[in-house]
Amino acid sequence: MIDTHLHLWDPATIPRAWLAGVPALDRTMSLEDYRVIAAKTGIVGAVQVESDVDDGCLERELDEAVAVLGTRSLVRASVVGGRPGHPGFDAWLDRVVRFPRVVGLRRVFHGLDGRPDAFLTTPLVDDLRRLGDRGLLFELCVRPDQLQAAIRLVDACPETEFVLDHLGRPEIAAGMTTDWTEGLRGIADRPNVVAKLSGLIECSAGGDWTVETFRPFVELALERFGADRLVWGGNWPVCELGGSLERWVSATRSLLADRSGAVREAVFEGNARRFYRLE
Repeated sequence: MIDTHLHLWDPATIPRAWLAGVPALDRTMSLEDYRVIAAKTGIVGAVQVESDVDDGCLERELDEAVAVLGTRSLVRASVVGGRPGHPGFDAWLDRVVRFPRVVGLRRVFHGLDGRPDAFLTTPLVDDLRRLGDRGLLFELCVRPDQLQAAIRLVDACPETEFVLDHLGRPEIAAGMTTDWTEGLRGIADRPNVVAKLSGLIECSAGGDWTVETFRPFVELALERFGADRLVWGGNWPVCELGGSLERWVSATRSLLADRSGAVREAVFEGNARRFYRLE
């Protein structure tokens, strides 16, 4: 398996204000910690993803990500942070593209206050259009009520490749809500979008879930995106809130157990190698 959503952090070296509200995660989450768990699950490679560092810390995060890539570890590629729509983004891209195994950028939108489409500004659209020219993808991390705005963003950037993190963060306890189902169907119609089967433990808001809890969400994702536009992600260590990486691996293997071997290989490994240009 290739894990396309791994977070690593040390609060002592790079601050992340959001960790203060999640005491269970407010500690060092190291590659060695992850390696021990991954060895038990069949994970053979991973993509490290940015973890919403405080403003002013992007340079340090990039340096740490590049250092991890140089260790010949499980981590094969990185998606780092960025602030599209803000001054200095062009210079940031010039820095990022120096590292060929840094394959994309991400900016978390789901925690932003205000209107669901508040992130959708003309400067942001202009900046994300440039990613396609630079050969970089952009990971969308949005709530269900932000999916329509995300569709407008994708439509405005047809040459940029997007990854929808955590299937658009459905509110699992609320069931198949209209904003999520219609949003997922709509964004899946855009050929430059890939969806990431990850984060559903976090979205379930607790540990009282079973494999069947997630089945309708995964089935709709498979129906709309198809097996060739889905990648798998563990979302460690956030998945430890209400579950564990081992439980998530087991759950997703069960959810795809009745699919063909070709489908499982594509979702669990093949698509990740292609989309993230893994060696």
